[in-house]
Amino acid sequence: MTIRCLLPEDRAGVANLLTACYAGHPVLSNMANHCAALRDAGDLPLELVWSEQGAILAYLGFLRHSQPAGWWALTCLAVHPQQQRRGLDDALLRQGLDMARQHRTGAVTASGDPGFFRRFGFSRKAAAHLTGTPPDAPVLLYPIRPGTAGMAADLRYPAVRLPA
Repeated sequence: MTIRCLLPEDRAGVANLLTACYAGHPVLSNMANHCAALRDAGDLPLELVWSEQGAILAYLGFLRHSQPAGWWALTCLAVHPQQQRRGLDDALLRQGLDMARQHRTGAVTASGDPGFFRRFGFSRKAAAHLTGTPPDAPVLLYPIRPGTAGMAADLRYPAVRLPA
């Protein structure tokens, strides 16, 4: 088992993983192209993979918020369907948040299941004054820099240009 930063040779494995994870999903089925476009634009400051015997089994990607400066958002956390319930997502997210702190990121936002994200220190209350959030899922905040919890801010995300 290895958790490590994404290498250029991992791109195809990550694309295959994301396709396996999100095939048929009404909104997320294009996640592989979405992440590739963000990566190509330089908007993914941190990508981690869980690798075993050369196979990519899990992936985490943080994108850089356009606003507030210095904030990141969890854009993707995926575990191969046959590898779920092994704690790979927990381990990747913990490592990713540790690295976000090392990079002196101001805060990290995430959308999704509040019960899952609360275990790692994310809070809906800390995100209560954020605007510009996606309407389809609650946004939670993992404050890193002092003063970010409860801060009023307008979240902006980089524009994604998917390949034709």
